[in-house]
Amino acid sequence: MSDLNKDISDGNLTQKDIVQLLLHNAQHMVTREELKTDITELRNELKSDINELKTDITELRNELKTDIKELRNELKFDIALSHAKFDKIQWLIVATIVSVLLKDYVFSLISA
Repeated sequence: MSDLNKDISDGNLTQKDIVQLLLHNAQHMVTREELKTDITELRNELKSDINELKTDITELRNELKTDIKELRNELKFDIALSHAKFDKIQWLIVATIVSVLLKDYVFSLISA
């Protein structure tokens, strides 16, 4: 095929040159249409992928919220249990101190 970008004066155009130019332009038009179709398909695929990612992120966020609530409840239970144990230890310490302070008085009552 001859170089289609060469300058051809209108007076020197042959029927073959015109047909070649029309064919060349038609090929480029098809290529542009195919490109537009491909771009549209890629945009649709991208939108679909973005929607899937948004759905996945929403599901992950909901799972994390549920996990955080469960962990918070477990932590509250552990803290309450620790407080109960701490209260028992405090009373044990108080009882020990009282018994050490009052041991002489108790022994004197028993021996009397």
